[in-house]
Amino acid sequence: MLLCAGLMLSACGDFLEIKPRDIVTEDNFWNEKADVEQMVLGCYTAMQSDAFIKRCIVWGELRSENIYPGAGVENDEDDLYQALRENLLSTNKYTDWASFYYVINKCNTIIRMAPEVSAVDPSYNESQLKATIAEMTALRSLCYFYLIRAFDEVPFYREGIQKEEEVQRLPVSTFDYILNEIINDLEAVKSDAYVHYSKGNNDGDCKMYNTNCNRITRTAINAMLADMYLWKGNYDKVIECADAVLAQKRADYDEEYSRQTGQSTISSLTGSSSPKLTDPAPNGLVVPLYANDNNNPSAAANAIFGGYGNSFESIFELSFNWTGSTKDYVESTALGTLYGNYIDKGNNGAGFLTVNQSIVNDITSSSMTYFTNPYDVRYYNSIKPIDENYGEGTIIKGVVYAYNASSGSSNAKIPFSTGYTTLSEQSRNWIFYRLTDVMLMEAEAYVMKTTDDGITDGNAEMKEWMKKAFDLVYLVGKRSVVLSYPYSATSPAATNRGSLIALIARERNSELMFEGKRWFDLVREARRSGSLTAIRAIPSKVTGSGSSLSFPNMESLYWPYNKQELKKNPNIKQKSIYANEAEETFKSN
Repeated sequence: MLLCAGLMLSACGDFLEIKPRDIVTEDNFWNEKADVEQMVLGCYTAMQSDAFIKRCIVWGELRSENIYPGAGVENDEDDLYQALRENLLSTNKYTDWASFYYVINKCNTIIRMAPEVSAVDPSYNESQLKATIAEMTALRSLCYFYLIRAFDEVPFYREGIQKEEEVQRLPVSTFDYILNEIINDLEAVKSDAYVHYSKGNNDGDCKMYNTNCNRITRTAINAMLADMYLWKGNYDKVIECADAVLAQKRADYDEEYSRQTGQSTISSLTGSSSPKLTDPAPNGLVVPLYANDNNNPSAAANAIFGGYGNSFESIFELSFNWTGSTKDYVESTALGTLYGNYIDKGNNGAGFLTVNQSIVNDITSSSMTYFTNPYDVRYYNSIKPIDENYGEGTIIKGVVYAYNASSGSSNAKIPFSTGYTTLSEQSRNWIFYRLTDVMLMEAEAYVMKTTDDGITDGNAEMKEWMKKAFDLVYLVGKRSVVLSYPYSATSPAATNRGSLIALIARERNSELMFEGKRWFDLVREARRSGSLTAIRAIPSKVTGSGSSLSFPNMESLYWPYNKQELKKNPNIKQKSIYANEAEETFKSN
């Protein structure tokens, strides 16, 4: 992938000065199947850029209650600092969406040009062409999905643009229009996408590259659709797409690990340990998940986030893999810079963003607002406390190379000690979708199909939906709470709609914390309920800026349009809540 990116960006200096590369490639480049494949891999490489990954984090996580100002942010990263204060201005660099539209335009160009290559290269057959179009449609749709969740209304186009000015003159389309369009696009191509790719030399669990999670598959498209349908409020389609994901994962498990039938381990899923399969849920649901136990509280974290990543549970994941040298290697710097343990940055491994102190104190204070109980290992595999009293912490989830939580602690309230291993390569993958994420989407969809009156009246169909929702959330929570899991089929959360909704919301935050999901979850709930209550409950993150953050209306949930975009494109009008911003307040506030 990296070599292909280099081929696209290097050489031909004088030639590139004559006219843009995309125009040149239309005349001289698109000749054979390998040309298309090179451009396809280049799209993934573009998504690996520091700017792209940082926006996945900043747009999807930073404004939530999970994230607070970290080391040096006020002096060294003012744009992040102002965003943490909810002082969002059009001059903030995180309003720049160029890295996403760059990928969108590359996808559009490939979709337009690939059929011409298929017409002249017999080795590039119709099924391969359709798979390419499905793959590029999915990446394009994913980019638009991020953009509308961050900005609400954005320019929308499906044609390959050769000149930047053509994009800048496009008006914005509404959130709902774009959401419907990308859903329709994905449904139209889903059956054309590959279920699996042919394995290469570096493929396989615990190896450096896995084409079945590092590239778009039919399973990845179903995961994306489940997410999009959840935002649309079409819960039957969420369940349909999520069921397709779970069915494929079960089939993959049966095929790949059938030789271990009857055994209690799935040792070939990881090279360093043999985690047990999770037990069935109370109502019988079985999903092939990694499991933790009291003696190995980091088993699942190591499989999913540690080492080279690319685990069995991964659905779509950008892979930053160390090859033993700096040649043909894209260093993953975004997570290290923002969350911590980026060696070149200093600050004793701390990042520009850190953890809400209430989360750090969740166990020692016995509040258990964010995690289930002291035996919830997600706490120890997500945060590294700085002092013995757990008064402040840094984010280690997704950042470190190995998770080494172990039994025992100097604090009687804490049954495990946090441990981790960091390597200088910064081989930190970025996971867009993984199995438990989809399970929690489906659980939410099932419970949203019910009503309080229906549950109270004993509606048989709704009771069955509640059972299915509870099984899904139970499996996610139980595998991480290694002792004293408090929920069972007789718990209020299994039968009471409000309790189950609250449990699913908490599990999504505990399970997916720092993965670029939480703020989007809060926005989705605000759109569904028409209420800003939960978001307005987020406390101020900066001392002296008031007791709470200001969210006056729904429009305030989205970022302003970039100042330079507004200057270049008169068809984009600034959101009314940001229209009267005073540029000079950027520093003074």
